[in-house]
Amino acid sequence: MDQGFSKRERLLKRKEFQQVFDNGERYGNDQLKVYAWPNADSVSRLGLVVGKKFGNAPRRNRFKRILREAYRLNKSLLSEGADIVVIPRPGLTELTLRAIEEKFKTILIQINGKLKK
Repeated sequence: MDQGFSKRERLLKRKEFQQVFDNGERYGNDQLKVYAWPNADSVSRLGLVVGKKFGNAPRRNRFKRILREAYRLNKSLLSEGADIVVIPRPGLTELTLRAIEEKFKTILIQINGKLKK
C-alpha cells in the first residue's frame, strides 16, 4: 500500500472545498470538525482549513503537518474515494501526532462506514 501523500490526494481548488461544504456529511468530536463527500475517483483527497482564530502561523502550520501525517498513516481505512475537509475546533490543545491521530482515526472509520452504505 502506498504511504505517500501526492498532489492527487489533496483538495486544491476553492470549488472543490465548496462542494464538500455544501453537500458533505458532517462528522466531528471535541477537537475536530470534518466534512466528507464521496467522489467519483478511487482516491480520497484531503483539504485543511485552519483559520487565524486557531493561532499564529507556526501553530497553524504545525497542525496542518500533523494532520497530513495522521491522514497519510490511516488513509487505508477508507475503502472508497471521498473528499475530506478538516477544520480544528478552538478547543484543540494537544498538538501531538498520537493524540490527533486517534481522534482522526475514529472519524475516518465513521466516514468509511457511511460510504459503504
